[in-house]
Amino acid sequence: MKKFKFQLDTVLRYKTQVLDIRLAEHGTALAQVRRQETVLEQARQNLLDCEEEYRQKKAEGITIVEAMKYETGIEVLAKALKRELAKLRELQKVEEERRARLVEAKQETQSLEKLKDIKLGEYNSAIAKAEEKEIDDLVMARRSAGGM
Repeated sequence: MKKFKFQLDTVLRYKTQVLDIRLAEHGTALAQVRRQETVLEQARQNLLDCEEEYRQKKAEGITIVEAMKYETGIEVLAKALKRELAKLRELQKVEEERRARLVEAKQETQSLEKLKDIKLGEYNSAIAKAEEKEIDDLVMARRSAGGM
């Protein structure tokens, strides 16, 4: 019997390449989300630090000009925080889309691999049956040759 050859092997190789690409894309998107989370946390911390410093200065007594500088600074930091949060949400959206594409590619690859396994099992069964038949034929040939 000829050697096992999966008819959809080229498709499986292509789908595996697509899966590898999707995996890399998702990894990149996830890394961007993690970096943005760090940036967002730093922006949040900057705002909290500035607000704390402003509270301390107010308690000690500051001029109106200094108070206005702090309030303006706090406004700027709050807007920066909102911008960084919006960036994070956008990156999370991209990461979710890439994850969905990764899952889809994984499912396609797995279904082809399962089909290949099924076909290989059928091939192995056919080989086993052919070998059994060959052995049976040999036994029958010997019996009929010995019986003459």
